[in-house]
Amino acid sequence: MPSKPILIYKLTPSQIALVDRLAGAENGLVLDDMEYREVVVWQELDKLGMVRTNPKRRKLAIVLTELGKQVRANGYFSKKPVVRLTEPQIAALRFLAGGPRGYNEMPSHMVDVCRRLGLRGWAEWQGDIHGPRWMRITPAGWQVLKLVDNGDGPGVRLRKE
Repeated sequence: MPSKPILIYKLTPSQIALVDRLAGAENGLVLDDMEYREVVVWQELDKLGMVRTNPKRRKLAIVLTELGKQVRANGYFSKKPVVRLTEPQIAALRFLAGGPRGYNEMPSHMVDVCRRLGLRGWAEWQGDIHGPRWMRITPAGWQVLKLVDNGDGPGVRLRKE
């Protein structure tokens, strides 16, 4: 029986980067100018109520809400969980902690999980001038993994105390 997901209350590195970018943009960010990762993060933050679209502009723009500003002022900690860390994600973090892994080294059931970890900023692709060759865990991913491993299992709450 799978255990319950671990609730994380701190924004992921990708969420923090978008919140900071929105905080610096006076009129918000035009959706057309956002990267794929930012669009995924925008959708997550929109569900949490931290960002909204600005319909007054000719092109769709994303702006930070008051809740988003409060979370930023609170050190990027939310009162509601921002991510639910599942067993497959923890297993993928442990897999990547063993060293950089090439795409062909990843078990098929981990490919999409690792891609999602990359979108959150807990893992990243690295390579050379010929393109990305391997994925590795980031310092933020190490932090999450250490907190999970040092915690008491499924009841761990990664939040500001």
